[in-house]
Amino acid sequence: PFNHGYYQVLALGQRYGFDPHTTPWQEMSSAAQQAFLFGDPEPMQVTAYGHTGMARTGLVKFPGFYGFLRDWDVGGTYTVTQPCPQCGGARLRPEYLAVTLGGYNMHALSQMPLSQLAETLNQLGVPGGTAAFAASSLAVSGSQAAARRRLGFLCQVGLGYLHLDQVAGTLSAGEVERIRLAGLLGSGLTSLTLLLDEPTRGLHPSEVEALLAALLSLRDEGNTVIVVEHDPQVMRGADWLIDVGPGAGQAGGQIVAQDSPARVAQADTLTAAWLRGESRPYLHLPRRQPQDWLVIHGARANNLQDQTVRIPLGVMAGVCGVSGSGKSSLVIDTLGRVLAPRKQTTSVAYEPVDPGEHDRIDGAPLRTLLVDQSRAGLYSPAAFLGLAQTLRALFAASSEARALGLGEEQLSGRCSVCNGSGVITYDMAFLPDLHVPCETCQGTGFLPEAWQVRLKGYALPELNSLTIDQVYDLFGDQARLAQPLQAARQVGLGYLVLRQPGYSLSGGEAQRLKIAQELSRPAKAGQSGTGTLFILDEPTVGQHLEDVRRLCGVLHSLVDAGGSVLVVEHHTHLLAACDWLVELGPGGGPQGGRVIAAGTPEDVANGQTPTAPFLRQVLEDAR
Repeated sequence: PFNHGYYQVLALGQRYGFDPHTTPWQEMSSAAQQAFLFGDPEPMQVTAYGHTGMARTGLVKFPGFYGFLRDWDVGGTYTVTQPCPQCGGARLRPEYLAVTLGGYNMHALSQMPLSQLAETLNQLGVPGGTAAFAASSLAVSGSQAAARRRLGFLCQVGLGYLHLDQVAGTLSAGEVERIRLAGLLGSGLTSLTLLLDEPTRGLHPSEVEALLAALLSLRDEGNTVIVVEHDPQVMRGADWLIDVGPGAGQAGGQIVAQDSPARVAQADTLTAAWLRGESRPYLHLPRRQPQDWLVIHGARANNLQDQTVRIPLGVMAGVCGVSGSGKSSLVIDTLGRVLAPRKQTTSVAYEPVDPGEHDRIDGAPLRTLLVDQSRAGLYSPAAFLGLAQTLRALFAASSEARALGLGEEQLSGRCSVCNGSGVITYDMAFLPDLHVPCETCQGTGFLPEAWQVRLKGYALPELNSLTIDQVYDLFGDQARLAQPLQAARQVGLGYLVLRQPGYSLSGGEAQRLKIAQELSRPAKAGQSGTGTLFILDEPTVGQHLEDVRRLCGVLHSLVDAGGSVLVVEHHTHLLAACDWLVELGPGGGPQGGRVIAAGTPEDVANGQTPTAPFLRQVLEDAR
């Protein structure tokens, strides 16, 4: 109830003579089954009710079960997507497909890798005939010049493996941002203010220079470009640099330096120390030796070229390569979906769930955990790390609580006015709902009894507004609290507020909370992390260089606990901290998908691969 689809099914049942609640499928007529599965072309009158009791009536065509799922079932739980047999997926009639440019019709051009499309446009000649008129008209117009410029930029920043018909849902956030940026190049628009958040994410170091050149070009055309970024090359290329700090969370929020990059580098800040070269990347020496090997045979997902890839266990390993070289296809789409399949929380899969094509995987570890940056199921740091329950037990065991006859049940009870949410929601009819903090519980969601018990000067509801660091200072002597609190501090999240909403956390913070949960698991469960493989996809996204250094130490602590770590990464600081590297390439798309280097970071740095010169520089800086 209160879902529009629910009332559509009721109306369909009324039309075809079945009760959706009680009629078995086999007792429905074939016409009813057909309409339920594939839809009814005749509109029907549907009355739908909302939570407030308001009713809406209108004529609706029932789309059918598969019609409902068409746009939801991306993972293919119930549906299979196939090209149209009439047009072969071109979406055009034969007379339109008969029109060609340079020997290619519109569909063929849209299916080309962007690198090949750029070459095709550059080779357009002016032969005789009708095609000559079309080609010459395009050549003399500004459209072709703009198209060439945008395609050139997309190829320079490593997106030459994409094609024009690429489904948007398959693109990463970094790819989307670069595509939007390419749309502005050559547009002639001026006086724009462009805001970009981490445009270098997903970029190989060799592609950052092209991105920076594009940003400077937009600036030179009369636009203002504001970038949130941690990459030193982008910071040094800026005209004006604003450094925010000095720390994170409550310890930050201040402008600690702003000037030209050269002037900011002379300031007394963490960022300045990295710009001056005083802070050094993390290295774990001597390099660990692999204890065993995980072997992926015949990996053929997307552009992988039937590769057999050996991943060492018992060490920290990294998979690198230029954009589109096949890293995510190998580690996330193939290995991750086999060893750590996602649990479906609904009847449809919102992303593909079938593993990438391969022959077999040998040497799989006892347990595999994909530590992503999603915030699903993460309501607050206190709830995620199990701190809320432990704190309630601690307060209930106090002499003050026993004297008042208050147990965990009373201390964990929800406020009867707001039902524990801490806010009162008022329905404003045609206006957005109004959310007001609950006066009874002071916005905490606790019962009044919880305020009667105090430990070290604080009531239980008051702890939710403190940071992890502050709670550790108060209760770090309690073993059950010390382990998860110290784990969160170890990954650099001591500034988080205990009841901070999960939606307010960044992807990097969510990922580090999951790592903290794993670091605290041995003490909570009485077992070690031996045999666990941790897979992370670009964990440095959104991380300051100082955070990357700390992250390297955290990941190595997972290995020290008996686990194995596998990261897909571009950041050379993290790659230099690995014990073993596998590089895919040499290019992206059809030019990639092969293992071109494997060994220690020193071995890869001494090679002639795209990553080698950047890795060589970082190793020299670190030493």
